[in-house]
Amino acid sequence: EFSIRGGWAQTAQLNWKEKYLVLTAEGSLLVCRDIESPPDQVISLQNDCETIAEGRDILDLPKLPTGGRRDCCFALLLPQNKFLLLLADNPDDCKYVLAHRL
Repeated sequence: EFSIRGGWAQTAQLNWKEKYLVLTAEGSLLVCRDIESPPDQVISLQNDCETIAEGRDILDLPKLPTGGRRDCCFALLLPQNKFLLLLADNPDDCKYVLAHRL
């Protein structure tokens, strides 16, 4: 797997959990438990993702963990009213994903 970008982010379901993300050259986002684990989830940004919402556009944003900022959040809106809410470590990492909506 050739990654163009990899890094840590937090995901929110019932609570925030740290995950390792890899954005591949093929336009897939791999969500892994850690840097050495196989992906728990693979999302094709072209086929599986209806849109990517920026943190400022998410109206019902859950409480962020300590140090979390709205400008570091983004959500992948998936089919069947599912979504993946992500919190990057910094605004630059968030902007990178938003810029590569592929």
